[in-house]
Amino acid sequence: MSGGLDSMLVSKILERLGFEVHAVNFYTGFCIVEQRRRVDGSVSSRNNKKLINPALKSAAEIEVPVEIIDISKEYLAMVTHPKFGYGSNVNPCIDCRIHMLREAKAFMDRIGAKFIATGEVVGQRPMSQHKNTMRLIEKEAGVADLVLRPLSARLLPPTIPEIKGWVKRQDLYDIYGRGRGRQMKLASELGIADYPNPAGGCCFLTDQTYACRFFDLMRHRDEKVLTMEDVVRLRLGRHFRMSPDFKIIIGRNESENELLEQYAETGMALVAATEAKGPVALVEGRLDDNSFVLAARLTAGYGKSAREAAVDFTVRIVGGDEKRIVVEPADPKEYEKHMIIHDPGARNKVKRFRPANKPRSKDVMPAVGKEADPIDDRGYELREIVSESGGSGPLDGADIHGQIGGPEGSGEDEA
Repeated sequence: MSGGLDSMLVSKILERLGFEVHAVNFYTGFCIVEQRRRVDGSVSSRNNKKLINPALKSAAEIEVPVEIIDISKEYLAMVTHPKFGYGSNVNPCIDCRIHMLREAKAFMDRIGAKFIATGEVVGQRPMSQHKNTMRLIEKEAGVADLVLRPLSARLLPPTIPEIKGWVKRQDLYDIYGRGRGRQMKLASELGIADYPNPAGGCCFLTDQTYACRFFDLMRHRDEKVLTMEDVVRLRLGRHFRMSPDFKIIIGRNESENELLEQYAETGMALVAATEAKGPVALVEGRLDDNSFVLAARLTAGYGKSAREAAVDFTVRIVGGDEKRIVVEPADPKEYEKHMIIHDPGARNKVKRFRPANKPRSKDVMPAVGKEADPIDDRGYELREIVSESGGSGPLDGADIHGQIGGPEGSGEDEA
């Protein structure tokens, strides 16, 4: 259960047909709300509102039990090396569905359930919700014919629940495409009054700027692995790639400053004004005086001391020494070209790696059937890809601490 309208509808449809529903929600580490809730705290630092897991909220609304399963550790390896590649950003939607259905099958066996049901709608998502892709996903996950999709079942081949007579096909639906009118009408019929915005997305991996930062990190990292600390840092602050071995992250508010300090690791350095209040910078890579001075100057340029002649900074090497430096604030505009961000003025284009000379397919993404490793430059070319996911609106370096993410491939999904 993702917490969205479709998974709520499926739960109520199955209950109406006489089934006992056990919902499961998978925590991948990339869901915007749940990651903020676990990392930042139970209250949003942006608007002081309580952060609630969408699946828990929706399950409570329709009164079905839900179990949250943490799959984040295994998910990290899948995100960096997806067998079937990425969507418009860094969303490995096909591999994601395969992984979740495998986990759902294990959950089904554990509780003694008969089949798996999802809220998927044929044609609703550009990458993972086409008929051919759905069959591929089921085969790869080892759940062929076990997955019932009640909202689109009449558009798909009969499944085991239908073949064995547990479910009658006439009790299911033939909803197709991205429109949500029929779902909203069905929600009214089933007595579901409170549900989230049907068009909302909740996954960091579908965000253009997050994708830019992810691919930049992988291109400049010798060992192509991702940690949960990386996952958090990629969404924080303003990111500047000054050179292949030198990166700066500058916090934009007190909450981000605290998180940068909390998630700084050995081999990094924290740079902050000694007395004046202002942003905190995290330096990754080359830790020398030139790096520290530049990080301090740029950080001062974003702070309240930007017009001062000189600002005193403290540099703290994680697990090492501290030093004091005095710098003249820099004009941030001089370093905008180093900011890792998508271009909101170019139709939401995002720089990323895609397999070269791979034609798009209506039903299956370019890399289907081949090992797709975007980290390895061999056979890949750097292109600008126009986003297909719709995103959640422009995100620039001055304000990217709203909820970021797009609709394809929710970080928490239903099965």
